[in-house]
Amino acid sequence: MAAIVQVFQINNFDFNNMQRGVQLIFSGVNPWAAEMRIPHYYNPPFAVLFLWPMLFATPKIYLVLGGALLFAFVFYRKAWVAFAWFATNTFLWLVSAGGIDMFIIGAGLLLLIAADNSRKKWLVTLLRVLAYGILLVKPQGGMLIVAFYILLRRDWLGTLIALLVYGLPFLSLYPDWIHVILSDPPLAQTVASHTLLEKFGPWLAGMVALFVLTARRWKYWQLGGALAGILMPYGMPGLPIFLTLTAVPSLKAIPAVIVSSALLAILTWLNTSAGAVTSDYHSHLMSIYHLGMLGLALVLSCTSEPADATDSIAVVDWLKAGLRQLKAYRHAATDKPAPRLP
Repeated sequence: MAAIVQVFQINNFDFNNMQRGVQLIFSGVNPWAAEMRIPHYYNPPFAVLFLWPMLFATPKIYLVLGGALLFAFVFYRKAWVAFAWFATNTFLWLVSAGGIDMFIIGAGLLLLIAADNSRKKWLVTLLRVLAYGILLVKPQGGMLIVAFYILLRRDWLGTLIALLVYGLPFLSLYPDWIHVILSDPPLAQTVASHTLLEKFGPWLAGMVALFVLTARRWKYWQLGGALAGILMPYGMPGLPIFLTLTAVPSLKAIPAVIVSSALLAILTWLNTSAGAVTSDYHSHLMSIYHLGMLGLALVLSCTSEPADATDSIAVVDWLKAGLRQLKAYRHAATDKPAPRLP
């Protein structure tokens, strides 16, 4: 990773915007208030608890750390097919963008793993609350992962503590932040949001999401990543593909991922004339590539059996169990003996 960030040109636009927003909050300024509004800063108010190191760092440091964290996650989960993601244009695009997405997802997932492996209840709760906060710094990528984890672990205590810690101290900032998100959404949401919901609307996105939910057993991060690429109005490019690929156990998929990425890159860029690349045209090309790779990851994962079915989210099994309980309840209600007459 250290060599890669030295070779590629890194865009620091988003990083600088986040730095400025964090500086203003620490200075006691509300960056979402109408009179002090700064453009392109959309992270939730509590994010300053985790973003303050950006004041002393550079995009390259976060990219190196983020790549290392994702590598560690792949090694721990033995999700070898996800290594192919690092040889695709999706990864290179994230590097060039200079964002902190890889760091956020990698750090959050490793904290959740550490919580699951800890035996001390107080440490489990602490690690979970920290993981929820880090992942929700980028809610478009981490919100569903957090939601599925909480439901799977039934971590109501950690949820309550997270709401208090990340809510109460910043309560005065949330109304302005929510207003900005709704009235002036991120530019990428209208120009370069590469999700099925944004590009094809709720009906197609809903049908694909339903198929994904019922196609197989999923780990919480796999399903959270897959649905983030489908249902989020403001997508996180690249990482939903990575998370979905961790659900593919067969090593035969590795060349398919790399070759497909190369072919999609060639098809979308090779025959582009110099004068044709406007911002809208560029957005369409990026959508074709990213959604094509997401579609490939979904097909590979949904048509394969999970290597480890334990501790998984199985929507079909949950529905079957619910139907069995409903039938048992109805039989119990109809088989009650008639009351005796006095």
